[in-house]
Amino acid sequence: MGMAYIPKALLRRLYVKGSMQVTSEGLSLKLQNNLAPAALNAPPKVAVDDVPVDPSSVKVFVNDKEVVEPPSDEKPLEIPLGSQITLLVRGNYTKGRHKVTIGISVKGYGEGSFDIEDEAA
Repeated sequence: MGMAYIPKALLRRLYVKGSMQVTSEGLSLKLQNNLAPAALNAPPKVAVDDVPVDPSSVKVFVNDKEVVEPPSDEKPLEIPLGSQITLLVRGNYTKGRHKVTIGISVKGYGEGSFDIEDEAA
């Protein structure tokens, strides 16, 4: 049974426009789950400006609470409807325009990836 793919256009709607920021820790951005309750069964795959980021350098917060355990099939990360996800990509990033590609795996739905471009404040 092949995995289904979640359409990019749908996933792109998750991004909170204007939320990209450069902090002392790295590049952060927010996603708002306004689509459906979901459970991630793998850590998100992130690339910044087409450069893949080591998963250990990506911090994930759900409603400002840090996710310490990487999600798996056995212990998926629940993302309730209406919750906000913050991704913090640790590293040295400059302010200005960045393209961030995010790949997610959702239990029961399959995988999808999408990219967003925004001006990091």
